[in-house]
Amino acid sequence: MILLLFVAGISGCNKDVVPPASDNIDIQGGDKFSLEFLDAYNLDIAEPSGLSNALNSLDLVVVDDHTNRAFIINTKGKTIGTLKYLGDDTEGITTDPENLIYWIAEEAESKIIKLDSSGNKLAEYKIDINRTSSKKGLEGITYDALGHVFYILNEAEPGLLIKWTVSGGILSKKELKFASDYSGIYYDKTDESLWIVSDQSRKVFHCTKDGNVLQSFDLNFPKAEGIVLNRQTQRLYIVSDSEHKLYTYKISKL
Repeated sequence: MILLLFVAGISGCNKDVVPPASDNIDIQGGDKFSLEFLDAYNLDIAEPSGLSNALNSLDLVVVDDHTNRAFIINTKGKTIGTLKYLGDDTEGITTDPENLIYWIAEEAESKIIKLDSSGNKLAEYKIDINRTSSKKGLEGITYDALGHVFYILNEAEPGLLIKWTVSGGILSKKELKFASDYSGIYYDKTDESLWIVSDQSRKVFHCTKDGNVLQSFDLNFPKAEGIVLNRQTQRLYIVSDSEHKLYTYKISKL
């Protein structure tokens, strides 16, 4: 097991939490990566949950499970905007930059909400997954713009990776068993892979599109809820619900 070294934070970060990540190779195939912790920024958001790139591809957007709103933040955690939409048990968010659309996953009623660039509601879609727990529903969502496919997580009981399209509905459902729960997801178009974070297992998983684990990384902070990867800047971002922080890592291909 390789322990990755902490890099001293810059001004404005919280230095009390130093989360190293350990690298675990799980199955053969796919690129392998290392993660190096850079910073933890305080968020002025009560319960940060889902995370995605903002429509400008420079900033980030995070949903707050407390206020049920979505906030635009910069990569140092500063809130710079708010979407109009007031949701109901908002847990996940993703974007379609080409069409200037936000998509939000709501856990309570297993709904996907379509918003315009200002946060005005355009449509909603019910995702019928026959879940066994009223409190363990849709938790993460990400979008493959080229394939026009959404990858959606059901948190637990059961943990599911759902492939869904607007026109075709649910294409497939796969039960996931590599973590205790599944709280955030990001689609990487570079290698057509998924990055999944688990709150209870305190891990990040690099997976195939079918949910097979390629590599995993241990985290030592609680309640990791959302994840975004930026290959151009070599940055991986994770938000923590309980810590109210945006964690930033440098990601490098081995």
